Amino acid sequence: MINYTEASLDGITAHLIGNQNEGEDIIYSPELIRVNDENLYTTLFKYFLSHFKEPEYFSFTFSSGEFALNPVYNFVANIFDDPECLHEQSVKIARHLYEKSKHPNIKSGELYITYFKNVLVDDEMVDAVGIFKSENKDIFLKLNREGVHFNLIQDAGTNTSKLDKGCLIFNTDRDTGFKICNIDHSNRYKEAQYWREEFLMITARADDYHQTKNYIHATKNFIKDRMSKEFDTDKSDEAGVMNRSFEYFKNQDKFDAHEYEKKVFKDSKVVEAFQDYKEEFQNLRSATLFDSFDISEYAVRKQSRVFKSVIKLDKNFHIYVHGDKEKILKGIDEAGKKYYILYYDDES
Repeated sequence: MINYTEASLDGITAHLIGNQNEGEDIIYSPELIRVNDENLYTTLFKYFLSHFKEPEYFSFTFSSGEFALNPVYNFVANIFDDPECLHEQSVKIARHLYEKSKHPNIKSGELYITYFKNVLVDDEMVDAVGIFKSENKDIFLKLNREGVHFNLIQDAGTNTSKLDKGCLIFNTDRDTGFKICNIDHSNRYKEAQYWREEFLMITARADDYHQTKNYIHATKNFIKDRMSKEFDTDKSDEAGVMNRSFEYFKNQDKFDAHEYEKKVFKDSKVVEAFQDYKEEFQNLRSATLFDSFDISEYAVRKQSRVFKSVIKLDKNFHIYVHGDKEKILKGIDEAGKKYYILYYDDES
C-alpha cells in the first residue's frame, strides 16, 4: 500500500525539454520553484501523487545488468544523500532525458523533478523523488468581467487531472535498484517507450504483484496461442478455463503452481503444454515465474478485465461468459446450424 497522508512536497524544479529532431533545445530553470500559495501547493500535490495508487513496483536496471551504472539511479541516489542538490541533479536528469528524445514522434514538454518527505510505502516511511513530464496541452476558457462587460479568452495548459508520464522513486531497497512506481499514458507506440526503456531503464520487480499479473497473462496467452490450436477447444471451453483461473486467484491467498495447473487445466496433457509454454513466456517477457508466492489482491483486481470471455456469433450476437461453463450447451441441428443453449435462474 502507498499512503500520502503524512507526505509533504519539499522541493520542485522544472525544465523545458525540446525534441532534438526538431532542432529544439533545453531551457533550464535557474533555481527551485517557490510555491507560496496554499491552493497551488494542494493542486501540485494532487497532480503529482494522486495517480499512483496501485503497488506495481519496478527497479532500475542497466544493459549490462549492473543497475549501479544507470544514470538516473545515480542522480536520484545523490538527491537522497543530499536533498539540497535537487536542482543540480535535476539539470543532469533533464539533459539525460533530452539525449533520449531523438525520435520525431516524441513530444516536447515540461519536466518536473520533485522531492517528497514521509511517504508510507508498504508500512515503511520513506522519502521519494518524483520525475514527471507533461506533453499534452488542453485548451481552457476563462470568462473575465470588466465592469458591466465580459471578456472571454482562451489559453493552453496542463490538465492536472491527467498525468502523461511520471515515476516515483522511493528511498528503499537501494541495493536492488530502489522501489519505483511508473506511469506512461503515451506508450501505445514503440517510439514512446523511450521513457521507460531508454530514459529510466527500469524493469518489473519479481514481487507478488508481478507474479500474479504474469501468471494471469500467461494463462490468457496460452489459451489464445496454443490451447485452441493443439487441443481443438472452442470458446466455451476457453471461457471455462479463464473462469477457473479467476476463481483460483480470487479465493486463494497463496499460489501453488502444481495446484493451480491441476485445478485450472485439469487434463494432464494440457497441463504439460502449459508448463512448456511458461518457458516461452518467461523468455519473451524477460520474467521469472515462481512456483509459489502470495497472491496480490490488487493485481487480481486490476487484471479483472483479462478474465472476461466473449463468444462472438457471426455479426448478430455476443455472449459474455462470466461464470460456470457447464451452463452453456453447444450443438448442431439437423440442418447443420450451430447453436448454444444457455441455462440460467434469473433474468435482469
